[in-house]
Amino acid sequence: MQLLLDFAFKSLNLNRVELEVLDFNERAQRCYRKVGFKEIGIRRQGKFVDGKPRNVILMDILKDEWT
Repeated sequence: MQLLLDFAFKSLNLNRVELEVLDFNERAQRCYRKVGFKEIGIRRQGKFVDGKPRNVILMDILKDEWT
C-alpha cells in the first residue's frame, strides 16, 4: 500500500485516493486504516456477495494526510 500511495501522490500527482471495501473484510479495513485511510461513508447493500446484499465501506486518503 505504501508503494502504491507513493506512486499515486508523487508520480501521478493525485490529491486523493479512494477505495471501496466490503464490510466483512475486516483484515483489509485494518490494513487501509494502518496506512492512513479514513472511512468516508457506507453504501448500504451496495453489492451482492453469494446472493446476499452486503454493505460497501468507502475510504479515502488525502495527499497532505499521507505525507
